Amino acid sequence: MARRFYYQSEVSHTGLNKYRVVKASSQRELEQKVSSLQSQWNEEWAKKCDAGKVRSERERIKNNLEKSIEMASKLTDEAERIQSKLDTILIDSLALKPINWNKHKDFSEYSLPKPEKLKPTTISPEPYRTASKYNVAPSFLCKLSKRKMEEHNQTLEDIYNKDLLIWESDKKDIEQQNILKNNTYSGKVEMWEENKSEYIEQQNLKNKEVDKQQQEYESGKADAIASLYEKKLTSIQSPFKYDQQIESEYYPDNKMYLVDFYLPIIEDLPKLKKVIYVKSKSDFTEYNQTDTFMNKKYDSVIYQMVLRALNYIFILDEPMNFIDSVVLNGKISTIDKSTGKNIEPYILSLEISKVEFKELNLNAIDPKAWFKSAKGISATKLANMTPIPPVLVMNKEDSRFIDGYEVASQMDNSTNLAAMDWQDFENLIREIFEKEFSTNNGEVKITQASRDGGVDAIAFDPDPIRGGKIVIQAKRYTNVVGVSAVRDLYGTTMNEGATKGILVTTSNYGSDAYNFAKGKPITLLNGANLLSLLEKHGHKARIDINEAKAMFKQEMM
Repeated sequence: MARRFYYQSEVSHTGLNKYRVVKASSQRELEQKVSSLQSQWNEEWAKKCDAGKVRSERERIKNNLEKSIEMASKLTDEAERIQSKLDTILIDSLALKPINWNKHKDFSEYSLPKPEKLKPTTISPEPYRTASKYNVAPSFLCKLSKRKMEEHNQTLEDIYNKDLLIWESDKKDIEQQNILKNNTYSGKVEMWEENKSEYIEQQNLKNKEVDKQQQEYESGKADAIASLYEKKLTSIQSPFKYDQQIESEYYPDNKMYLVDFYLPIIEDLPKLKKVIYVKSKSDFTEYNQTDTFMNKKYDSVIYQMVLRALNYIFILDEPMNFIDSVVLNGKISTIDKSTGKNIEPYILSLEISKVEFKELNLNAIDPKAWFKSAKGISATKLANMTPIPPVLVMNKEDSRFIDGYEVASQMDNSTNLAAMDWQDFENLIREIFEKEFSTNNGEVKITQASRDGGVDAIAFDPDPIRGGKIVIQAKRYTNVVGVSAVRDLYGTTMNEGATKGILVTTSNYGSDAYNFAKGKPITLLNGANLLSLLEKHGHKARIDINEAKAMFKQEMM
């Protein structure tokens, strides 16, 4: 059964000028794939930025002989280390372990500390009238005068009253400050507890999702097996960076796992051999490995990667024993230098059983010699990018697809498309789009009316730029098509994991329909567009809405 991709997301990286449409069979899987790709690109960008820093450092010190010679030596050592790592890709991977589901879970404690309660500001002691400050003994002369004594006592009373007022005001301010501190603390604690609860909730949701994935995997669900192995295979670290992509299907009937493995091209491999500081020029000179050396190295790397992938697949499968054999197709994404067009040819393919693979001694094997002995298919030199026919390709068939029939050859200027039988109309749309896509070796399939789920036809366009899976819906309408039909098409396009949706009608679209389609991967073709497309491929017809309405009204009577 072919694996279905219902979710997709566009991912881009401005710095690297990269763009990709990521597809998955679940929202969780899509998020994981997007996150993994973004991390991969961010790491690649960081490495590119680091390389820029190295160049800047070289420029800074190139007039310092001792430091320049030291840097050249370090760069040469690093180049030699990387070249050495390219020779041990397989050996370095033999320590890979089976799936540990707990490692995919998050058991970490909430890391933010609970807010500390601030100490309240202390209120100074209340002034008492009996304090010595307010009971200073009068002088001898003061005691001799009643008026002087009254003034003396009043002065002390005034001082006390003033201090008491100040104390009461300060007390009130401090109490308000302490209330504010306490409220602020309570607010921080409440927010901290909310954030902690949200963290734990998200953590539990993630862990439950892992439990669900584990349950689906261990129950032998084909999509879960393929999804898990794709994720684990793309997580393998390599000594160089390239866009890792894997698409796969699992066939439970014969316990076969089919993998389309995107391999690096030779330009992805590091080719620096050494760096020398030339004193007479006060500059650095880089020397790369020869083309002959790199061609041989490329073969070695690719065949090691094939063995590494197969080994890890069987390691992952050990506890459950779902897989008896693996078909691995290696393909590359590159540019055809003779045409300048993007191409994705298969460059190697093989099938191997678990029993055969377990007989191999991977510590001492020659990967290229093994590949040939295993009846693998590839060109003599992989760097030549010679396309090969894969052992098995992914199934694009769908149980909804049915055989179509020709309609266009029976039409002429008298054929009113708006009054055509609806089934004839759908077949006409399939037929005309099949001619449209045939120039690029594309194909179009029509779906059963009772099970189409909103899909009338599916186009598979192999063009690497405009192509992909395209949903086509046909609406033989006599009224203006509203936004609901366009919204339905968009939902179907997303659910089908398609790159584009095309809606074709014999009538026209309302402004709300066109507004909704703006900025979305949707093309709206009205009656005039349809007639033009038919004429382009040598067919004549007409659209008369009023005549169709009258005919349908007559049929209803």
